[in-house]
Amino acid sequence: MIKLVASDLDGTLLHNYQQTVPKEIYDTIKALHEKGIIFTAASGRQYANIRRLFAPLGFDIPYIAENGSMCVYKEEVLATGLTPSKTIRHILDALMEYRKIYHTGHCILSVKDTYYSDSTDERFIDYMENDMHNIVTYVPDLYAIKEPIIKAAICDFGGTKNLEPFFHKRIGDEIRVVTSADHWIDFIAPNANKGTALKVLMEKFGIKKEECICFGDQQNDIEMLKAAGTAYVMATGHPLAKKAADYVVESPLPVMQGLL
Repeated sequence: MIKLVASDLDGTLLHNYQQTVPKEIYDTIKALHEKGIIFTAASGRQYANIRRLFAPLGFDIPYIAENGSMCVYKEEVLATGLTPSKTIRHILDALMEYRKIYHTGHCILSVKDTYYSDSTDERFIDYMENDMHNIVTYVPDLYAIKEPIIKAAICDFGGTKNLEPFFHKRIGDEIRVVTSADHWIDFIAPNANKGTALKVLMEKFGIKKEECICFGDQQNDIEMLKAAGTAYVMATGHPLAKKAADYVVESPLPVMQGLL
């Protein structure tokens, strides 16, 4: 019997970076809850952003945010992950090189309650604040941030065709570089990813691997896909994510509704 359902958001449960959850998905999650099946949203998004999305459910669900660097249930932080300050400096060094070559590259450094960014680009600022509804603090110098960093990510509206190989070549031996959307790469904090967070939830609720299913579409979902008993990847997903999954589907919804 399935007791836990974990789903990535962007590109999986939601599309085009939606900031509201369709009623059919809310209704399905509520029906799962009534049947005693836990649903968790697992995303690279900011915790506050994800929590706002699912607040209309009217009950608490566990959240896997920042690619697993924050795992929260009922306001209790169950697990966190941090990226070493030395690695953050190396990411920023590579970013400065990338900007010189490609004249783009918008970086966010995530801490518990905000994203830090040095971007002055109007399109990026509008996207972060008005499309994604993120909490962002703009600073002139990312090197000056002294707070522990949960996650680093870089956006290039031109896509990841340059981003992923560029950063993988320069710092891929130090930190895992993954695509998380069509125009984002994320740097996965050591020992903290969606898979490790999912295992924390399984342990907390006494759920076995075979009692858990999950859905994803990108490289930042791979550890989670491997951690679940049964893994589904979207037909539009990354080839490496498909290799880590058991099934390829068009949408999580029919599978979730099949549990009812």
